[in-house]
Amino acid sequence: MPGFHDSSFRSSQRLAILLLVAAGGLLAGCGGGGGGGGGGIDPVPCSITNVNTGTQTSWLVGIDGPVDLRWGHTGTAVSVKIELLKAGAVVAMVSASTPNDGFFPWTPATGGQPSGNDFGLRVTALGETGCYGEKTGLWLHDVTGCNLAWTTVVADSLVAGQSTQLQWTGGNTSGTVDLELWQDDLGGEPQLVGVIAAGTADDGSFTWNPIDSFNFGTNDWFELRIADPLVTGCEAITAPFRLVDNVICSCSIIGFPAGATLDIAQVVPLTVSQVHGGGLVNLKLMAGAEPVPGGTIALGIPVGVAWPWHVSDYGYTGADRTKFHVKAIDATDGYCVGLSDVFTIR
Repeated sequence: MPGFHDSSFRSSQRLAILLLVAAGGLLAGCGGGGGGGGGGIDPVPCSITNVNTGTQTSWLVGIDGPVDLRWGHTGTAVSVKIELLKAGAVVAMVSASTPNDGFFPWTPATGGQPSGNDFGLRVTALGETGCYGEKTGLWLHDVTGCNLAWTTVVADSLVAGQSTQLQWTGGNTSGTVDLELWQDDLGGEPQLVGVIAAGTADDGSFTWNPIDSFNFGTNDWFELRIADPLVTGCEAITAPFRLVDNVICSCSIIGFPAGATLDIAQVVPLTVSQVHGGGLVNLKLMAGAEPVPGGTIALGIPVGVAWPWHVSDYGYTGADRTKFHVKAIDATDGYCVGLSDVFTIR
């Protein structure tokens, strides 16, 4: 029966072709399709994500930078633009076009806007509508052109123990200032006498209460210095003046003879005498002119009372053990100090 056989074979061929066509259609649909039904894969959509400056979010403009601005991205955009935001609005162009490689070295700037904590950065993919990411909540403080000037006219002579109001003007500072007393003898280098205030608010006024010569004593050619602690060279100095201080705090320590040799764990009674002090002192072990690390002997010891010191070198590892001192420091006046005679610990 040749006719029947040929007919069955042709039917089987047609069925196989139909199945292949159907399978091809399913495969094309799974791949997302293409123009004219030819198959292919849809492109990854554009995104700019995780715009960040690391853990730092505040900068002093004119000092800090550059900053590593980073972001994640998908899609085919090869370039991005970066804009500075203030309260959510674009205020300056940081870069009109830079490679979309997830990195840009940004030098902080306010774009002419007032300092504040409402700045931000927007990264936008070029050629892709609505494809951008932002980092907001950035704090920028412009210290470019920082300046300070004294408005207080210091009297020709000031008396320690009294109070005086210090006043100044400032612009574009970091927000705080240091106030210091200096002494500038003719023919010598100026020297820092003491810090009146460190990191006090730059609000134009500070009460120096009371005036303190830091145990420097009565002398001429004192000066007051005001300086921004973060902006080098932003400072001002008053004209020289005389400071009178006839009430000087002093301490002295007794308990062993000069050149004594003391043994570890030996008990030595230390007595501190004091003039014009607060009545309580802190005791520290010194090796020559340097404090021994961890060498606090006692805190808040009353003067005029023998205090038993169980001799210790507090782990000192230096080779020279013949130049130890005990240093007494007034508990409320760090400039009121006294040293014992030198001794050896063995």
